Amino acid sequence: MELFNLLDKNGKIQISIIHYLLDKNLTADISTLLNDLAVTPFLFNNNIEELAFILKELELDLSLEINHKKNQVTLKKSNQTNLDKLYYYYLQESTKYQILLHLYHRSSYSIYELSQRFLISEAAVYRHITKLNDLLEEFNIKIWRGKMTGDELQICYFFFQLIWNSVPLEDLHQKENDRNRLLFVSFLEKKLKQQFGTTTRLKLYLWIWVLKKRTKKLTNPPSVETMAILGKDYLEDPIYQLVRESYFLSVSPSAEFQFEYKATYLYLFISSLFVLDRSHRSLLPSNDWPTFNARVIQLNQMVVEQVKTAYRLDSEDIDQQFIQEWKYFLTQLHSTIVYFKGNITFFEEEMLVERLVNQSIFTPNFELVQAIIQETEDILGFALLETTKQLVTRIHLYFINQMRRFSQLTIQIGIFCNRDNLQTNIMMESIKNEFDTKFYIHCEEADVNKEYDLLISDSAFATQQFSFKDLYIINDFKTHTDILALTHLLKDHSKKEGI
Repeated sequence: MELFNLLDKNGKIQISIIHYLLDKNLTADISTLLNDLAVTPFLFNNNIEELAFILKELELDLSLEINHKKNQVTLKKSNQTNLDKLYYYYLQESTKYQILLHLYHRSSYSIYELSQRFLISEAAVYRHITKLNDLLEEFNIKIWRGKMTGDELQICYFFFQLIWNSVPLEDLHQKENDRNRLLFVSFLEKKLKQQFGTTTRLKLYLWIWVLKKRTKKLTNPPSVETMAILGKDYLEDPIYQLVRESYFLSVSPSAEFQFEYKATYLYLFISSLFVLDRSHRSLLPSNDWPTFNARVIQLNQMVVEQVKTAYRLDSEDIDQQFIQEWKYFLTQLHSTIVYFKGNITFFEEEMLVERLVNQSIFTPNFELVQAIIQETEDILGFALLETTKQLVTRIHLYFINQMRRFSQLTIQIGIFCNRDNLQTNIMMESIKNEFDTKFYIHCEEADVNKEYDLLISDSAFATQQFSFKDLYIINDFKTHTDILALTHLLKDHSKKEGI
């Protein structure tokens, strides 16, 4: 779910203007902005005035300036500006968002009640709920007959995601005044022998808060679906045992937060949403995947084997610290996919993938990721939602990019300068500095007894003595044109060799 879709029309326009200016180095030509955002001059003028007023009222160290002579608009910001408060302001103005919060706090509603509260017609309430149900579909829950319906674990997860991704963290921190929550998390730290960071503590406080709020009057055990995803081995997990023990030692039999299934929900949350410290290994299998869920292990192993096969990787060639780090990350990712449905961001996940690819990965292997996703769906027995696919794509592209560092499949580059042997070494270091972090290359002084994918020289003279697929001539010194041309050649070789 994209929270941006909950905003009203003017809110969307105003947020889009802010992001457009941030992408355009804070200043933009107004006519170009109108064209790129498909906004009429009338809507722009109305919204730019309102936006300027809102920025001033919220005191975000953001301000707008319009230069009518140059027909330009400029955004001014400090280095400490956080847009979360701005997003939250627009969400609070959104009727759809307020309906969701109403269902969180009160569990049920009547159409008449909502129409009176939000000063809209009953027909408008029905329209909002219909649109919300379209967005809630990815969580496999919906609003029906006056309440949120579906698997209770998924409902709790939805509300956790909604609040975590919409409310500024500073505001959430101020709600940590529940003494029972504070004591429970402190006790859990002692049992797990782990000191939670500030953000992790906040996650736990919110999850417990959601469980208390949602399940205050419920005594239903986890659903058949929830028990099925747990598998039969979770009871042996020492983390589950400690979470359950901590839970029952921390509450009295008469407390609201008392039913055993809540301990199960806590365990699922703690074991899948980056709560456990990656370096905290004493409670986890020392030489295996840090999980007792057979399906999660199967997914982890499948991803690693796919990448190792694609790049001819041997486990002995991979740094052990890297292996431990990514055992943790893959386990958290796949646990989340197995246990929970849906994902919430403010903007579309596809944009995050695009930015990652453009800024971090020169030769993204989408074919390999697609094969991994297909096998993931085969193992799970159902198709991943599009938003989940985009999230998985983003993480796996990064994982593949990191794993490729240990591959023997590299682009072999030979450097040969006719006029000056010292220039060979200077050019070799220059090529390494420019491309070593972008492509998987091995760069050396050219040897007549070796074969190279790319030979780089200062002249075509005497290059016939070498064996190579491509030749590139650099004239005296490396220029921007040379960098672009070499980048194109290296991209081509990466695709041909599957590097």
